[in-house]
Amino acid sequence: MAKILIIDDEPEVCDNLCRLFDRLGWAAHRETDPAAVYPTVRGCKPDVVLLDVSMPGMDGFQVLSLIRGDPEVATTPVVMYSAVDDERTIDRALAAGADDYVVKGTPLSELRNRVSLFVPRHRPPGDKHGEGVDN
Repeated sequence: MAKILIIDDEPEVCDNLCRLFDRLGWAAHRETDPAAVYPTVRGCKPDVVLLDVSMPGMDGFQVLSLIRGDPEVATTPVVMYSAVDDERTIDRALAAGADDYVVKGTPLSELRNRVSLFVPRHRPPGDKHGEGVDN
């Protein structure tokens, strides 16, 4: 089963996204406290991280830097997900190592499709039969 970690300081956003990915058959985990993100990433070892940019205390760029700096989780795909939609922020996120950037308000079907690109091919959303198969 594919695992996604949703990191957003807004619990309602996390809840809605968890429901979306749970319906796809993924194991959706959430973290609303940016200070607790790093141990959560290392602990759950997600297939993909969906990361908000604007959070209090530690923003998404700082979290991304921690992830990219740890050899144990550095290759985990990170999709930034934010209401901030200016070109400079998007370019900064991609330059900092984000694999993709999706603006909040994007249709959920597009978000799902974009995030799905980073899930290993042998574990597509909802596929329980492909687990453990190397393709």
